[in-house]
Amino acid sequence: MNRVSFFVDGFNLFHSLKAVERDITGKQVKWLDLKGLCKEYLSQIGGGAVLSEIHYFTAYAEHLDTGPEGKVQRHKLYVRALTAMKAAEVHLSHFQSKQVWSHDDQTWHKVYEEKETDVDLACHMMEHASRDQLDTAVLLSGDSDFVPLCKSFRRTFPDKRLAVLFPYRRVSKELRKQTQRHFTITKELITRHQLPNEIRLPSNKKVHIPEHWKNG
Repeated sequence: MNRVSFFVDGFNLFHSLKAVERDITGKQVKWLDLKGLCKEYLSQIGGGAVLSEIHYFTAYAEHLDTGPEGKVQRHKLYVRALTAMKAAEVHLSHFQSKQVWSHDDQTWHKVYEEKETDVDLACHMMEHASRDQLDTAVLLSGDSDFVPLCKSFRRTFPDKRLAVLFPYRRVSKELRKQTQRHFTITKELITRHQLPNEIRLPSNKKVHIPEHWKNG
């Protein structure tokens, strides 16, 4: 048996979904069935692959629109849906502000950076491997910042496998060189794997897809 765990770079995946929506005019795909999508690749990973865990790393951009139908609320609804469907274990980081000097208008501007998410993902992957909780680790990201993680994983766990699942239009040549196996998510699979519009929580309450994400 080949126990496969996925480690998902949430924002890298999110920008990929926006690319899918641009390429498939009028189609919303952000209500993604992450578990269904990951399971599609088990047969390609091979070796008797079975889904062990999915870890989803993200942060709420509280500095953006926080209204009842704003970006943050839609993101929170999606996380609730993933949790309710037991589709992934969610790991939340945060955004941090800093002042950046603009040479264009000669003044300081406040900007926000996502903090700790990449490090959190890397730590979890290495910890799960060290505890022998997986046989294959799959990094779902196209961010070349994860090259050091891939190098470290291969050096530290030569008996375990490492694969990269590139989001649509997010392929990294640097990452591809560091992994034994790599795959690219297609827009067709993303379109196919969408959560139900209505999901019942354990409390018997329901989570509904945000109106802004509905199709039709």
